[in-house]
Amino acid sequence: MLNNQIIVTDASLHAYARKNDRGIVDAAELTNAEWEQLRGRNVNSPKAQLVQCAKCWELYREVQWLKTYNTSRGTRVISHQPGESRPDHDYEPVETAEHRAYNSRAFKIGEVEGYKPRREAWAPNMKTRADVLLTGTLTIAYEHQHSPFSATGRYSAPERTRLALAVGRTPMWHATHDKVRGLVPILRTDGGLPLRVIENPNYRHEFRGGIYRIDIYTCTVREGHECPNGKFAGCGKSHARGTVTAGQLDDVLRGAPVGTYMPVVDAKVIRAPRFFWTDRKSYDQYVAYIAGPAAQPLFVDASPERTKTSNGARLGHSRAKEAELEAMRPPAVPLDETAAEALDELIAPAIPRPVPGICETGRPKCGQPARLYAAGWRCDAHRPTSYWLTAS
Repeated sequence: MLNNQIIVTDASLHAYARKNDRGIVDAAELTNAEWEQLRGRNVNSPKAQLVQCAKCWELYREVQWLKTYNTSRGTRVISHQPGESRPDHDYEPVETAEHRAYNSRAFKIGEVEGYKPRREAWAPNMKTRADVLLTGTLTIAYEHQHSPFSATGRYSAPERTRLALAVGRTPMWHATHDKVRGLVPILRTDGGLPLRVIENPNYRHEFRGGIYRIDIYTCTVREGHECPNGKFAGCGKSHARGTVTAGQLDDVLRGAPVGTYMPVVDAKVIRAPRFFWTDRKSYDQYVAYIAGPAAQPLFVDASPERTKTSNGARLGHSRAKEAELEAMRPPAVPLDETAAEALDELIAPAIPRPVPGICETGRPKCGQPARLYAAGWRCDAHRPTSYWLTAS
């Protein structure tokens, strides 16, 4: 839905009963029966005047009557009339009491743990916003998603996750409804709980999905029936197996900012979904034996800073070259007076250089008077011609 914040003007419609304290209805939460009734009565929207844009009314005090219809694929659409001065608005869900309660719980946990929590924390580029931002060794953007993700690319779960990763945030999606699905790791707990239970710190919100333990094993004939490579007798390689593990929401909220729990994307793990959360021990084993180092930056800082040069980003040198450059770098000069007195004489360069006029052949050096050849400083006994004659 391009704009799910609406005002229903007819009290006889079932959708009218879903309004909040400001009279606004979240159209994404309407049942199929409520939506069909609203859509059927709003065929001629300018004359029916049943669905009003709540955002235009709150921001500009303008009355704009919206269209309600289904696409060929059955997707619900609510949009402005053609030619109106106000364009279709961004997807902004109406905050429910349950949504506020879970955000309040996450904020309290972050406050106790010293993660400097922030509510409705916008990113520096203003492209993403976290319900609660927890800052530890990792920056966790907690998001309680109570309505299905938008199908459009801009507001889909993968795109919103990508925008969060681009600014160094690790998104933590939490849902209590089975209809909230997307190509991202989502932690799931029970829904329909009273507000006093959600905010009660003594109540454990046990997971019903979204968190697994990873076991690494060697594929033998015993495990050949589920070998990812199709080898019924076993391929002999290491594979990963997922196991549902017990846990509660508070533990992950405490552990994720310090890396105790990590998300896994597009996992190569049997008996587990493609996207889930896992403990740090399982994550390290998965990276070491299955995914490789390429999986590590997925949910860490996605935009590392690099030293810029005139030709673009500096990707680095080989280890030998870096050691050579480090040896050529002059040592740091201490600024205290006692150390400055000890630096009266010049410091020798890190790499020894040949002495002009002295033969540098042999170990130890020859040291006889020499002249410069293409191969370096050589005396008469070690000049290149005589050397090759002697060797032959």
